[in-house]
Amino acid sequence: MDTQLFRDIKDKLDHNYTIVGKERKYRNASVLIPLVKIREDIHILFQVRADHIRQGGEIGFPGGMIEDVDQGDYEKTAIRETIEELGLEERQIDVLGYLGAYVAHSDVTIDVYVGFLDMEDLSLLELSEEVAEIFTVPLKALQAMPEEVHYINMRIQQTFVDEEGDEISLIDAASLGLPERYHRPFYDRRRKVYFYRYEGYTIWGMTGEMLYEFLALL
Repeated sequence: MDTQLFRDIKDKLDHNYTIVGKERKYRNASVLIPLVKIREDIHILFQVRADHIRQGGEIGFPGGMIEDVDQGDYEKTAIRETIEELGLEERQIDVLGYLGAYVAHSDVTIDVYVGFLDMEDLSLLELSEEVAEIFTVPLKALQAMPEEVHYINMRIQQTFVDEEGDEISLIDAASLGLPERYHRPFYDRRRKVYFYRYEGYTIWGMTGEMLYEFLALL
């Protein structure tokens, strides 16, 4: 265990922000960015989602939606999901701190924690049926790796075309008396998408953005 590195991480994770309307407006989830020690190096552990679940084949961190058993504690959610998905015991997870909350476009918030997994042999992990495989990337390699940036275009539209081909109005900007600029699609904006490639794996999307923020923090 790299004591000085983990002390530095804990210091930089020592903050606590909130999101307005979090409990009422959003569906809420948590993930853990897992650090593991392999020989003398610290690695980040990633998992590949099984094909039969939502977003199958995608790379992510252990995590999931908050449940009643978590009693509103998002850190407990991250720990519980890590235990369930990787087959660990709670005593093997040392949460170093809270990175922050990611707000997805699907009205989901994801509270991101960083933790150290205390285990010597990753081959002994008992992966759940939701996890196809795991792999690790040395933290130093990620820090030295230039992120690859691509873009998607975000646009707000007041209407959409349903399966029957009918145009459905969501907001009647004219009758609501909104300014003219809201009578047509607006907020055309490019959004960065971060990619990291390592030995045949492509880390991107929400996981890529969380990873970017963690590496930027360090």
